[in-house]
Amino acid sequence: MTTRCPSCGWPTTDHVHPVSRHGRTAYLRCVCGLWLVLDAGRVVATAGGPRSAIVPSP
Repeated sequence: MTTRCPSCGWPTTDHVHPVSRHGRTAYLRCVCGLWLVLDAGRVVATAGGPRSAIVPSP
């Protein structure tokens, strides 16, 4: 079973930004911009919101 982003459904195994790992806890940013906190491969928390990684054009 593949763990997916709760916001957009993208698989967490196919992330855009590098993963920060601390033991069995991992932090990554989904393609939709949502920060995901994984514990042993399961999403346990999120931060920010979809599209939070988008920088407005000047």
